[in-house]
Amino acid sequence: MSTDAERQRLAQLLSERALFRESVVLASGRRSDYYLDVRQVLLDPEGAHLSGRLSYPLLAPAQPQAVGGLTLGADPLVCAVSAAAYAEGTRWTGFFVRKEAKKHGLQHWIEGPFIEEGTPVAIVDDVLTSGGSMLTALERARAAGARVVAALVVVDREEDGGREKVEEQLDGAPLHALFTAKELLAL
Repeated sequence: MSTDAERQRLAQLLSERALFRESVVLASGRRSDYYLDVRQVLLDPEGAHLSGRLSYPLLAPAQPQAVGGLTLGADPLVCAVSAAAYAEGTRWTGFFVRKEAKKHGLQHWIEGPFIEEGTPVAIVDDVLTSGGSMLTALERARAAGARVVAALVVVDREEDGGREKVEEQLDGAPLHALFTAKELLAL
């Protein structure tokens, strides 16, 4: 399957299984007339495979050694991208950023093997709206010693200034989106 065909198929899956056209309250507290539950597709083997295959070539030029994001939204994408990288002969470990520090043991904010000062990482997430989840993941990864070299979301809602807020904190590292909400809403 060509990259164009894979992209079209993933868009179809997202439109059919992840896009809900109804009034909802978003994490930002704002009301929207649609909701994107991208995990409905990322937790499906076909959706995971396609999202990983499409994400890998966008992130590869930045040469991360690990990929991660804020749990729970980023978790399936982290695994899909890490597996796609491995299939291409590249080892990118995965990591999850907790929403609060672990209360026992070493009390880490991050779960995963990447933690070494200066490790280049890519931050990923399922949906970008206001940027809060991605900004938290960026902050926590950097505090743990990571050097953020790229970021990627499956869907950019292009709302609430999320892209601009994240790009400002990326210090020149690229921010990729597989799709915009407008693209999916048009299907």
